[in-house]
Amino acid sequence: MLWLDDLDRFLLPGGLDQGMLSALLEQRVVVMATMRSEVYGNYSERALRGMDADVASVRRLGSRVLNLIEPLVLDRQWSETEMGRLRAHLANPNYDSRLADAARHHGVHGIAEYLAAGPKLLEEFLTTRRQPKGHPRGAALVQAAIDLARTGISTPLPAETLLDLSTCYLSAGDASRLQAESPEQALVWATEIQFGVAGMLVATDTTEAWRPFDYLVDAVASAVEATAIPDEVWEAAVTHANGGSELLPVGRSAFRFGRLVLAERCFSPLATRGDHVAMHDLGFVQRERRPEHTWSSWYQTVSETGTPLQARALGALHEIEGRWDDAAACYERAAGQGDALTMRLRGVIAQRHRQNDEAHEWYVRAAEGGDSVAIAFFNEPGIYRPEMGHELSSKTWNPNIEWDEEEEEEPWQMTARTSRILSCNLEILADMAHEELDELGDQPISPNSFGIFFARLPASTWNQPRRWRRRVLRALDDLNEDITLGHPPEPRCATEELALHFALESASAMTCDEPDLVAEFTQGLPGQQGDYDWDVCSCLLFQDHDVLFLYDPRMQGLEHPDNPLNQRMGIGDLRPEGWFEEFGNVLPRDPSRGFTH
Repeated sequence: MLWLDDLDRFLLPGGLDQGMLSALLEQRVVVMATMRSEVYGNYSERALRGMDADVASVRRLGSRVLNLIEPLVLDRQWSETEMGRLRAHLANPNYDSRLADAARHHGVHGIAEYLAAGPKLLEEFLTTRRQPKGHPRGAALVQAAIDLARTGISTPLPAETLLDLSTCYLSAGDASRLQAESPEQALVWATEIQFGVAGMLVATDTTEAWRPFDYLVDAVASAVEATAIPDEVWEAAVTHANGGSELLPVGRSAFRFGRLVLAERCFSPLATRGDHVAMHDLGFVQRERRPEHTWSSWYQTVSETGTPLQARALGALHEIEGRWDDAAACYERAAGQGDALTMRLRGVIAQRHRQNDEAHEWYVRAAEGGDSVAIAFFNEPGIYRPEMGHELSSKTWNPNIEWDEEEEEEPWQMTARTSRILSCNLEILADMAHEELDELGDQPISPNSFGIFFARLPASTWNQPRRWRRRVLRALDDLNEDITLGHPPEPRCATEELALHFALESASAMTCDEPDLVAEFTQGLPGQQGDYDWDVCSCLLFQDHDVLFLYDPRMQGLEHPDNPLNQRMGIGDLRPEGWFEEFGNVLPRDPSRGFTH
């Protein structure tokens, strides 16, 4: 296959003509080429008629080649189908960060154009200042626009403002080269459209006003050693935002950069005018700057008159500082306005103070409101216990028999009937999970989803793709294979631990509620002391029960290995991507074993 990028470069005398194209096709060579639509239009008959005769004569050779091909027009913007595939990709925890940036910032430019032009523009911006015949003033102009964007300014930037601020970025060593580049030339260089997409500064609807190409802002802001923003630029940002619409984002940027005085200057006029968001942020800044200040008055106003989100944020702050009653009051105020997350947080406070009945009531309200973590809390697997006198084991072995006490000193093993029932339930769950998998595919699980298996996993897993879910399904089969081979099921990773918890719950429910089915499954197997003792199984088949912390609303964040409590308890990585990492103290499973389902 022959691929010709920018085909117009080859449609010149001595280049690709009809004869050469025919020869390539005779040799069964596939010829593919790309060409920008505006350039393609230059070869149309209408365009040729309006050209100089000599130019038209040269272009006509290329026109004859183009008449032999079947063009495929690709739109600048991705189709809705393509955007749907992008959204599905970004729902995966291992998504490509470059695509995520492009999806957020491409604006009027297509995602492909953003990705293609961005690195090229960045490379030229970073290198031009070091080149002998570079554009130091133009690069300084672009840097000023980038830093204003980093301060929180998103509205068009007047060329005059950018030119004034560009001097902040010029050193004495640039003086000799500045003589060869006037301010007008610097602006032309910075705004010149390149690669058919955009310049480093992008035109706006406002005359003589510009904004930086978003890719450059992201690249500079995310650099390991991001450059400091000069004081003059911060002052210009506040002046530019004095209309009020951008004081809040500028203030928040100033806070992130540690410029608390500047942040207070931005938030104060908005808070005085009754802006609840600014009141909250101003209280936070004043709390950092002057702990003795009456900053709490701003929070009190927000709590009483603000939105549920602001009351929730204030409640979290009270929690951090150990003011539990104040936190509970804020959460209850927000919960009264229907905020489901705050209902869960209120339940957490009750649970921390051993008020379990009250915590349960709050979790129920949060779950009914659609909070996924509260919903998952009620899915935690446990052991079903029969009513006193209805134990199934009493019907399968004679309690009056004197059992050999020497047997009690041997290592514990699951009885034959226990193994059979557990194996049956692993198989039943696997079949159900397989049916769910075909229906779910890559779709995320929502709070109103119903399912036997995947919807009962911790909420942190609900966005995982089909291939992740299939590996979870395989954990059921792997555990069942252990039993088939005559061994107790031995979980080798977090996935298998949770799969075994579900199987024990299902098996214990079966022995409580379906004695006839249990009898059918265990026909021919002798009754033994310890049949269906699922509590003992739960104690002895696991190294620990840490994976169940994922259901506890109090333990949010514990799944990350960097979490201090995680490290103190030695839990390890319980994030979905870490579920399949095998424990270091067990024999690994055969990595080439494939899938039963």
